[in-house]
Order: sequence, then C-alpha cells, then structure tokens
Amino acid sequence: MDDFLLYVKSTLDKFGSDLAASLSIDRKVDLDDIVNTQELLASDETAIVWELTMMNDNPIDPLYDLLFSMGVKVTGDPSNYNMMTLLSAVQNLFPQGANLKIFDYSGDVAGTEQKGDFTVSDVRVDPQQFDRVSGIRLISVRAKVVRGG
Repeated sequence: MDDFLLYVKSTLDKFGSDLAASLSIDRKVDLDDIVNTQELLASDETAIVWELTMMNDNPIDPLYDLLFSMGVKVTGDPSNYNMMTLLSAVQNLFPQGANLKIFDYSGDVAGTEQKGDFTVSDVRVDPQQFDRVSGIRLISVRAKVVRGG
C-alpha cells in the first residue's frame, strides 16, 4: 500500500483546513492529535475537527473502505443553532455520491499527481459529545476508495 494511507490522511487534513478557512474559523484540530485536542477542549474556541476512523482493503488493494468523521466544536450555543449552521457546511462538503480526489498534501508543497479517489457512500450526523462546557458534533462519512490516478 506504500504511502497511500498517508495520502488519504493528508487529503482529509486538507479538507479540514480548507473548510476552516472558508468559514473564517482559525482553529482546526485532528482529533487524533492528543495535545491539540486537549488544548481545544480546554478553550472556548470554535473549531473544525476531524479524524480518520478506519481504512481497510475491501476486497483487496487497490479497493478500500474508508470511514472518517468531520465536524465542529462550539461553546456558548445553548440552542445549537451555530453548531448546526457549521455542521451543514461540513455536510455540504461530502454529499452522498460525491467523487473526491486524493493527493499527497503531506509535504511542504502539495503533490500534483493524483493518488486515488473516493466516492462518498453514506453520510450520518453523529450524537453530540460534551466536555461540560462545549459541544462537539461530527458527521461520519463512509466512502469507497480506489488507489491510483
């Protein structure tokens, strides 16, 4: 599988960063980053958050199943209206049936060679998670992945 998992991960990071920029949200955190996640939970900042949950070959390489989550963290939003507005922007990024390209964004300069693509097969809004002062809500995205350009 060479560095294909890295390419998928860096593509998700790029989606999260671009979404945060388009919404003028300064904070963006990969939930697998323990240090930044703990800092985020201790802050009152609004943020775009995401995590790569699972990727496995199905049935064999170059075909894969992918599951990831992307969402928002907000504070001071008792009605959850701000959260839902931001979550809608996340959901609009990954409509069911969308075909999205995978590139290597892990280096200083983004790669120009397509490494694969994925087709969104299922999108679900997950239950809200609380840390006593803020809420995090994620959208789970399932996709079928094909390695290769």
